[in-house]
Parts: sequence; C-alpha cells; structure tokens
Amino acid sequence: MAALKTFVALVAALNTALGKAASFVIIVFMLFLSYEVVLRYFFNSPTIWAHELSGFCFALYLALTGPWVLLQKGHVSVDIIYTRYSARTQQVADIFTSLITIFFFVVLLYIGGKSALHAITTKQVSYSVWAPPLGPVRAMIPVAAFLFLLQALANLCESILQLKEAPPQ
Repeated sequence: MAALKTFVALVAALNTALGKAASFVIIVFMLFLSYEVVLRYFFNSPTIWAHELSGFCFALYLALTGPWVLLQKGHVSVDIIYTRYSARTQQVADIFTSLITIFFFVVLLYIGGKSALHAITTKQVSYSVWAPPLGPVRAMIPVAAFLFLLQALANLCESILQLKEAPPQ
C-alpha cells in the first residue's frame, strides 16, 4: 500500500512539475507568432519557419500539459451520470475508465514510438520550405503517451486504494 501511495505521489509531482514548466512554452509560442506578425505585416518579410515552429512548440505544450490535466481530472467527463453514483460505484467506474485509458496509451506509445523511430532513422523532414527534421517532434508522441500512461496507472492505483480504504456499504 505504501509503495502504491509513493508511486501515485511521485507521478503527480512529475506531471505537476512538467505541466508548470510547459506553461512557459506558451510564451515562446506567442513570441514566435508575434515576431512573424511584425515581420509579415510591418516589414513585408515573412519567415519560412515561425508558423511551423509554433506548431512544434504547441505539440510540446500538449505533450507535457495533457498528463497534468489528467491528474487534475480536467478532461471531459459525463458528470451528470457519474455524480449520481455512490462513492463505491464511482471508484469502480474510475478503475474501468483507467483501464481503457491505459490500453489506449499503450497502443499510442507503441505506434507513436514506431513512427518516431522511423522519422529519426530515415532523417525525415517536413515538407515545408524550411524542412526541419521531424524526429524530435514525432518523439513527442511516445513521450506524451508514456507520461499519460504513468498518470493513468497512478489514477488506477489511487482508485484501487480508495476502494480498499472505503467502508463497505
């Protein structure tokens, strides 16, 4: 039990730290786009890289903040049904949804890992004029899937602990 609680706490700390750190990526994202707007509209000299790099920054932002949102239970849910359940039924529902989430992210980790590995080994580049390498961006998919998977496992452990500690009804 103590090991599960430690695991849950460590994953929560990791995803909270990564989520907070990634929030600063939005500032970089805005700076790139602002730079592009100024160059395009005031100097009639657009860049070939700002829009695409902003998209890459946004991918990083999503990869690192998504697991934090899962920790906060901030993703879309059907609360109108869930809130009518007893506390015990809510925990069983949380366990069931955690198992589905784990399955989804295991598949995404596998497929995303294959895609990232292919992009890295073939030195795949974007089809834009700028043509940056796609390996680092594609690597965000398995990284995000792994972080989501860790958080889903932590949520599962937390639900199991709460179910075991809850008084019988």
